[in-house]
Amino acid sequence: MNYSSNKWFQRDILVYGLVVLLFVGVAVKAVDVLIVQSDFLQSEGNKRQIRALTIPAPRGDIFDRNGVLLALSTPIDSIWVDPKILSFYLDKTQQESALLLDLNKAKLTDTQLKKRQADIERNIERYHEMLRALNLAPSTLTPKIISHHKRRFMYIKRGVLPSVSALVSALDVPGVFIQNQYKRYYPTGAVNAHVIGFTNIDGQGIAGLEKTYDDWLRGEEGKKEVIKDRAGRVIDFVRNIKPAKPGKDLNLSIDNDIQYFLYHALKKAFVLHQAKSAQAVILDAKTGEILAMAALPGFNPNNRGQLKGVRLRNGVVANRIEPGSPTKPFVIAKALDLGVLKVDDIINTNPGSITVQGSRISDTRNHGELTPAGILKKSSNVGASKVAFKMSPNQQRQMMEDIGFGQDSGLYLPGEALGYVRPASEWHKIDQASASFGYGFDITLMQLARAYTIFTNKGVLLPISLLKNEVNDGDTEKVKNVKHVVSAEVAASVLQMLKGVTEKGGTAPKASLEGYQVAGKTGTVHKTKLGGYEENKYLSLFVGIVPVSNPRYIMAVSVNEPSRGVYYGGLVAAPIFKEVMEDVLRLKNIPPDKSIEDVMATK
Repeated sequence: MNYSSNKWFQRDILVYGLVVLLFVGVAVKAVDVLIVQSDFLQSEGNKRQIRALTIPAPRGDIFDRNGVLLALSTPIDSIWVDPKILSFYLDKTQQESALLLDLNKAKLTDTQLKKRQADIERNIERYHEMLRALNLAPSTLTPKIISHHKRRFMYIKRGVLPSVSALVSALDVPGVFIQNQYKRYYPTGAVNAHVIGFTNIDGQGIAGLEKTYDDWLRGEEGKKEVIKDRAGRVIDFVRNIKPAKPGKDLNLSIDNDIQYFLYHALKKAFVLHQAKSAQAVILDAKTGEILAMAALPGFNPNNRGQLKGVRLRNGVVANRIEPGSPTKPFVIAKALDLGVLKVDDIINTNPGSITVQGSRISDTRNHGELTPAGILKKSSNVGASKVAFKMSPNQQRQMMEDIGFGQDSGLYLPGEALGYVRPASEWHKIDQASASFGYGFDITLMQLARAYTIFTNKGVLLPISLLKNEVNDGDTEKVKNVKHVVSAEVAASVLQMLKGVTEKGGTAPKASLEGYQVAGKTGTVHKTKLGGYEENKYLSLFVGIVPVSNPRYIMAVSVNEPSRGVYYGGLVAAPIFKEVMEDVLRLKNIPPDKSIEDVMATK
């Protein structure tokens, strides 16, 4: 073998060796990829394709005591975009740069370039068609998307109907996605608005019972894994990680029929008297359950444009008021219970006024000598003051605490006020007199209505509730933590006295109901101002109980600043009670309890 042939042989060996090494390297790499790192690489690949999606959960429904639906969650969608993807089709500068890059790298032919440009134009056309479907202005939205081209998420429309979102999905615009959600809907609109409240756009309760029971009503979102393509579209389902869990339902004590009557009667009076506000509440006289509650001005929770300002205020629990004369029955009841007053005692109110510590307390006219029943029937401030003076300030103040004035109601409604009653140690004689006819302290209308349960439940103050079956069935012995405020005999006596208020010669004959015995008390309160009271601004009140022989309903109503020249509680608030209760008693088929003798006595 000569030198030349030996040289070629060595070179062949080297080439073959390199080839063998190359194949060995490829084989080793293949083993590493397919076997050693298989699980790792598969996982990394999945991370770039498999995505976890949130499954929305509906809130629990809200029902009235009879199963009427008051709030529900309906399927609704939100449209969002990935500005980084979508801005490419909207920004010509980005398009030109990308096409130039493709030309240099991929060496696109004219045909390929035209196809790419046609694809861009088609997606732009679809984008504008989508905006028309969503009623969005391109002049506003397009610059916003382009200016945020580095972001990966942006809502462009929320609360979209499924039919519209289906159209958006069919257009298949790059970088546009649909997020399934739920929207809260309130079938009764403004009628139950202050009771139910509303949620924000993300489904979180922010007012009324929606806020109070948000944790109970809110569902738990689920998760599922899907496979997405490079454009972010879901192309396959992988598995459920966690199922969505709907929120729990809420059954209220509210009776939607009674609520309807209350709301519309209150609204009619609100407009008639051109009042600043009006509010009312109806309690079950035997259980303390809240059957209806309304406040005006009101709002429609389905209209987000109305969800702001003073109209959101639930005046029944949020407005602090000086209650005026509706507190007189409690002064009479306490004095009777202590034994310092008897039902047939005579209180001399001549000459229709008294002076206490330099302040003059007067009645509308001189009522002369009055029994406790007469004091209530004529609403005598002088008589109430003289009865109060038979007690110590501590005894009178304790009565106010015992009936829930200035105390937590246990409803936990947003914006609920407690009111304030000063300690008896800070009272002077004029304070004791003023408190006897409802001045010098403040409470809420809800507290006032609840206090009247002592007259319908043998002297026991009942707990109140907005939830069905959370209170007693009318047997006060079963109720925990009740307060026996006065004796059953005293409660029954004062209830009978309050009948005179709605009869001839009383302050509220306009609250009387044909065939029914009605007990009640009016109030006409001067509004406060800095340093004293307004001369011509009033709060008109009435609290009524019906039927007296077997009490079923307690209704408290107040009209704030009626401005049509009529302002007495017996003329403004009492007629609202009558209108509502006429409908309620008929609907609920409550038998009349007024005898022929009672009918003749009222004429």
